[in-house]
Amino acid sequence: MNRPGFTLLEVLITVAIIGLLMGIALPAMDRAAAAAQRTHCRTNLRQMSRAAIQYAIEHDGQFPPGVLYGSDADATSGDVRAWDWHRDPSGRVRPGTLWNYTDMNEPSGVLTCPTAVGLEAAWQGDRATGYNYNVAFIAAEARMPWSGDEGLNAWDLLIEKPNLDGRTDLRYAQCHRSGTTALFGTGGRSGGTNKFMRSPVNVGGGYDTAYAGGQSFPGSTSNVGWVDGHVSKKAHAYKGHHWDDLPAWLCDTLSWPANGFLSDDARAYDPR
Repeated sequence: MNRPGFTLLEVLITVAIIGLLMGIALPAMDRAAAAAQRTHCRTNLRQMSRAAIQYAIEHDGQFPPGVLYGSDADATSGDVRAWDWHRDPSGRVRPGTLWNYTDMNEPSGVLTCPTAVGLEAAWQGDRATGYNYNVAFIAAEARMPWSGDEGLNAWDLLIEKPNLDGRTDLRYAQCHRSGTTALFGTGGRSGGTNKFMRSPVNVGGGYDTAYAGGQSFPGSTSNVGWVDGHVSKKAHAYKGHHWDDLPAWLCDTLSWPANGFLSDDARAYDPR
């Protein structure tokens, strides 16, 4: 005897049930994937923070420089040594010194933030990582070499920072608020990411420099690696005390609230 087939009504009910189940499952899967990305990001930041601390312990308390131009012997060698990448005079790019202090066999495993957007917006040809590093107060950074700098080395070009009373950086022992001072974070600005973390009142290079050094807040939160080595998330993107006085084009550089600062002032950046 022939078995009857499905009626049109039964098919429609089955399709409706499948659609309902997919509507429930897919958002849950998306949330799980996003949570996994955030966890991966925090793991990276924890390794990076601890690597910088280990570097400081081995270098008389000095954290890895944010960027140096030239070699230890010659400021005009053509090397560009940022905290994340080292570009030699031939243009070849290799991982920077920081990654020697991680426990990863392959440094690229901790270089890219899984939540970052706009990674194609690199800095001077370096591959973007999605992370930025506190050069506002903690790490030293150098100026580019000029003609007449022959005979100097990379360390001779360090910038004396007005917010540090003319010093170039802060040492580990000077970080009295290590648990509330950012060391690494997820960099964000209009159209992409950044690698140098600034505070909204860190204006030694101008407000345009400061507002290009904010944090990204995907899903309204931003992961931060603090100076004491712990990692947590911040749930509020600050605009900075001077926001209302800034021209529109400068505010657009930050693209708030997708990006923002960790505090309205320097509290989240200055460890003293």
